[in-house]
Amino acid sequence: MPQFLRNIKIGVFISFVNLLIQGISFFVQNFVAQNLSTANFGYFGILQTDYSIFSAIADFGMTTLILAFFGDRATKGSLFRNVLQLRLFSSIMTALLMVTFAFTIRRHHPAFKGELILSLGLLFQHAFFDWYFICGKFWKRLFISKLLHTISYAVVMGVALLYLKLDKIEHIALAMLIAALPAFFFGVTQAFHARLFRITKRTFCFFYLMLKAGIPYAIASLASFAYLPVGLYVADVFASPEFLSAYNFANKIIVLASGFMVHFISSSLINLHQNKDHFLHIKDQLLFTLFIFTASSPLWLFPKEVLQILFFAAPWNDSILAISADCLRILSFSLTFQALRMSLISSLLKDKKTKLYGLFVCIGGVSNIIFCSFAGAFLASTTIPIFALTGDFVITIILWAYFFRNNLIRW
Repeated sequence: MPQFLRNIKIGVFISFVNLLIQGISFFVQNFVAQNLSTANFGYFGILQTDYSIFSAIADFGMTTLILAFFGDRATKGSLFRNVLQLRLFSSIMTALLMVTFAFTIRRHHPAFKGELILSLGLLFQHAFFDWYFICGKFWKRLFISKLLHTISYAVVMGVALLYLKLDKIEHIALAMLIAALPAFFFGVTQAFHARLFRITKRTFCFFYLMLKAGIPYAIASLASFAYLPVGLYVADVFASPEFLSAYNFANKIIVLASGFMVHFISSSLINLHQNKDHFLHIKDQLLFTLFIFTASSPLWLFPKEVLQILFFAAPWNDSILAISADCLRILSFSLTFQALRMSLISSLLKDKKTKLYGLFVCIGGVSNIIFCSFAGAFLASTTIPIFALTGDFVITIILWAYFFRNNLIRW
């Protein structure tokens, strides 16, 4: 089977199981938007983005590192125990960091109380054990975990939004935290055991080595938030609450689709470990890009219809819908850029060129922050989505230039 087909096959499966929770999450977002005011829905988007950033800090690039270095060996013996201990330790430390951030940066922001509540969510993430299921290729357990969370999320959020009609950011954040608990405890039953509490000198050595090795991955992971999410933060600072809310609708759709792209990178890494070919093939990459471009075409061909379908219960008015459609049409091309560089990133990770990968991501991220902030401060708010693609464009050009320069490309 051709490489690009194997990537699509595994990527589609991983994406499908994540689509369960992402699909119900989108359904729930409709009623979150309905219960909150237009302005508060934008602030809720800021809260969710903050939480995603701290989740990335808690991960510290460990998921990518484990996939790239260990594979299924990370699910066995003392290595598994040490990895699990490291994940738990980093979650606790990051939760404390998020609390500090809330009191120092978000103290007077409408999302402040929600920040404090979701800091606990870092300890009970439903995706806490995804690395274990993916590394061990426990596809059925991964499916059960996602299905369990889907059911829990639907029930808890349904009661919170439709029956209790919660209309405050912090109350909705608490409901989200409660909804994550069943899937978390399912992971506990699959992976936790008494030996987890066995801490030795080797444990601290492992922590040190992994955190040291993970720094480039962590920098790259955090730098990725200097791409699309920067537009949301720039809109929060420089644009009106109406534009922030409209941008948030479009941003959520693209972030969802970008999340699926991450699963394709995971599938590509799995396949690259089984393939001794050290060269990238343009034909495979172009076919995969065509697949993503075709799959995402409704986002730029029919943005209004997509928004009204996915956010069917949102309190649309003509102004917000028009702004959001323009944002979605522009931001959707981020997916094509991501597809163009997916195999290149996977190849760098497989070859353990983590510092180089981190450098490339940082260059793209810094350029995105500069240009997007410039657009927010000196140009019309409507230019923010265009400049929010700067990072995607820059890193894609850099990666292709590197692979061509080093003669790593074949037809």
